[in-house]
Amino acid sequence: MTLRLFAILALAGGLMACQTTVRNHGHQFDGEDLARIMPGATSQAEVTALLGTPSTRASFDNQVWYYVNRRVEEQTFFSKELTHQDVVRVSFDDTGTVEELSIFDMEDAKQVAFDDDATPTGGNELNVIEQFIGNIGRFNAPTGPNR
Repeated sequence: MTLRLFAILALAGGLMACQTTVRNHGHQFDGEDLARIMPGATSQAEVTALLGTPSTRASFDNQVWYYVNRRVEEQTFFSKELTHQDVVRVSFDDTGTVEELSIFDMEDAKQVAFDDDATPTGGNELNVIEQFIGNIGRFNAPTGPNR
């Protein structure tokens, strides 16, 4: 009886471990809201009212806004997998009116290879003894009424 119960619990635990967790991040786009954004007519305030604040703005041009929507799936013992991504880029002219609206999906994404090398920094590398000797005398004397 206990062996059968243990087997059922083990099977149930194994099935629960295989469950996929889905996480949606960012803006959930509504096609009707995107259709209301007209280049040459829609202002920054109207875009904010329709889509909310942007996920990010361009680093060197504050007149370009990005709205990002991502779907990530993860199984318990496996790595996360990006399964869906949409990016909406809204460019404004100098008057704050929409100049261009662009929509990008997973097909437009580019993989970026990260460099695993460490960035060198200036300064000294101290061993344990040098660190210990360097800290002697750096502690403040207690102050106040409880001296």
